Formats: sequence, structure tokens, C-alpha cells
Amino acid sequence: MNRENWRAVVLLVLGVALLANPLFLYPDDVSYERTYTYEASAIDYLPHTSDAFYRVKSCGWNPLQSAECAGIIDMARGDPVELELDPERDVDPEFWSFDYVRTDGRYFEPNATLDGRTLTLSLRPVSTETVKRDLSESLDESPQYVRAAVRNGSSTVTESELYEPETYYVAFEGRYYVVEPVESERVPTGWGWKAPSDSAIEVMRLAAWIGGVACVWRAGEWTERGR
Repeated sequence: MNRENWRAVVLLVLGVALLANPLFLYPDDVSYERTYTYEASAIDYLPHTSDAFYRVKSCGWNPLQSAECAGIIDMARGDPVELELDPERDVDPEFWSFDYVRTDGRYFEPNATLDGRTLTLSLRPVSTETVKRDLSESLDESPQYVRAAVRNGSSTVTESELYEPETYYVAFEGRYYVVEPVESERVPTGWGWKAPSDSAIEVMRLAAWIGGVACVWRAGEWTERGR
């Protein structure tokens, strides 16, 4: 390949790259990142975290939420439920779908005992402190930004460090804290400390497009010279 054709190839590659510049010249959303601010609050009640939602069954008096709650309220009064099972039927070890029951302002732990073929369902009262201790996690086992929020009152974390924003319920030095995201902000991460304006980006893209057209045009001229 002669010199003219080499120049034509180089100019063509450069021209195509410049024409495709929106793909790499400050593309949309690439140079931004979302940050979350977490705050910690000391509480003396069980928060409505996802863990508490799935592990604690709440049955109020008014209105009665379900047929399941009707039986639970009776058991909370001290009336166990007995069922005669078919001889061929076993009881799944994970019989209860929750760990605790809350009704009439108290907490209970569900039990299931099998005596022969008689299955007895009952509720055992437990203290609120027992439930709080079980549902909370140790601060030492929490993510770093949760530990920082408890010790400092708040902390900031980027979305790259999160699977998804969520609320934490942690225990630390005999107290319980809820740590939750209170605000988020979309901040620029490219071009040093700030992002260029939209008009500056458009000017750069227009200049690259003009340069790309010029390079492709010159590549055609050098191709003709190389023939």
C-alpha cells in the first residue's frame, strides 16, 4: 500500500471515530453517580423493616385481618389448637411461616408439637426485648456506612457501594438504632470537580462532527491520489 492510501486509511478511521463521538465524548449519564445520605436514630420500638415484616405476624383486634389471625388470637388467650393428622402425613420443620406474633400489644413465639398423630399449635409469650434482640443485627456485622451513621449520626455512600437502598435495624452498646436513607443526590463524577455545561458538550460534539466529515472528505481525496 502506497503512502497516499495509508494516509487515506488513517484519515478515514479518524473521521469515523469523530463522527461516532457521542458514544464516547461525555455520553449521557456516564459521568454522574447517585449518593445516599443515611441517618441513624435511637429507638425503643420495632421498626417496619423488611426483616420485621416477614418475621413478625401482626394481628390486630379491629379489623380482623384474616382467618389465620382469628386462630392466632384464640391461641394468644391460652387456647391451643389440636389437629388429628392422617397417619401418612408428616409435619414440615418450617411449619410456621413467621418467627413471632404480635397481638393485643404483646409478642408470642409460635410452637408446634407432635404427640403421636396429634398436632398441637400454641403460642408462648415472649418479651419485647427478646424480639428486638433477635430481629436486630450487631453493628459490627453491618456495612461500613451503617456503622459510620450510628457513630456519627449520618453518613454518605455512593450507589456503587449499595445493592439497593434499605433500612437497617442494629444493636450497639445496649441500644437499638434504625439506620435509613433520608435523601439522595445525583452528582457529577467526570471532568474533575464539576461537569461541563450542556452547551459546552454540544459545541464539542459539533466540532468533532465537522472534523469527522472533513477527515472522511480528505480520505477520499488521498484515495484518488493513490490510484
